[in-house]
Amino acid sequence: MFGCTIWCFMIRGIKIWLCVGVALVACGKTPAGAPPTGSALEKTHLTIGVAVPAATYLPLYVAVDEGTFAKQGLRADLVEFRGGSDLIRAIVSKSVDVGVVSLAEITSGIDAGQPLKAFYGGFNIPDFDWYGASFIKSLADAKGKRIGITQYGSSTDFITRYALTVNGLDPSKDVQIVQAGPPATRLAAMQAGQLDISIFSTPEKFLAEERGYKLVYSQKQLSDDYPQHLIFATESFLAGHPNTVKALLRGHTLAVRMAKQDKQRAEQSLIKHLQIDPKYVERTYTEVIDHLYEDGRLPDEKSLDIFFDMGIKAGRYKERWPLTRFWIPIYVDTYSQWTLAPS
Repeated sequence: MFGCTIWCFMIRGIKIWLCVGVALVACGKTPAGAPPTGSALEKTHLTIGVAVPAATYLPLYVAVDEGTFAKQGLRADLVEFRGGSDLIRAIVSKSVDVGVVSLAEITSGIDAGQPLKAFYGGFNIPDFDWYGASFIKSLADAKGKRIGITQYGSSTDFITRYALTVNGLDPSKDVQIVQAGPPATRLAAMQAGQLDISIFSTPEKFLAEERGYKLVYSQKQLSDDYPQHLIFATESFLAGHPNTVKALLRGHTLAVRMAKQDKQRAEQSLIKHLQIDPKYVERTYTEVIDHLYEDGRLPDEKSLDIFFDMGIKAGRYKERWPLTRFWIPIYVDTYSQWTLAPS
């Protein structure tokens, strides 16, 4: 058991933060176009937040670059943060309209008393790996080592603690977990000798490998399906903007479809938004594309059981949450009614 020290700290931080502003880094904008026929949009300018720059956000990058939000009458500003905990706070403070983040962070916000709900999935990507210095052979050898994550309470924190437990270590006693920011910052910290191990996703894990760090554990050893990101908002936003939400999801599903159908254009979006070396882009695309689903499905029941088991072992949950506590199913359940037919 990890104890709840870090989790309780993070939850209190969310409560305290409500009146604090957030610095947003604009990743891209799309001009608004004429909305499709049907009910008028309640809001035509949306701010969409992502936890950190990551290849797992590929559909959002494609949507911005190819104008699929604009085709639904939305001007969409995509902004990035230093971690999911910061994004949760921005949603609560209404600095951001809609966020895309891990289930771990959404449930932390709900536990803090915030009226948040996830309403769309389809980012079911088991993309995390842990890389370490050459003298570390496996995660079981991590005792006494410094391990980098994005932020306390984030999905990288959540799953790292679980992976350590699976490998026989107590993350509260046997290692030092360091809040080290986005992937590029963590990789730089490893090169500077400030971290011994770090969790990475695509494409940074390819950079880590190229620079001589060794794969010590893979998320795929835990589960083949994972709630990497869910689209979420406050309950009041969802109640007051149903037509806007449908327009957002139409733009998103078109982008997922386009990413799967046009590999070259999708790879160009990855290069543009992540500034990755083109030599990594094909591997990056291949890592994520088959785990993206335009119908917004959640991971399968077995994978959700594993997710909540992680949290139970972490002292984060007492039991598996019912879907109704974090999930609004209407948009997935009615997908065939509001989605656009393939052109």
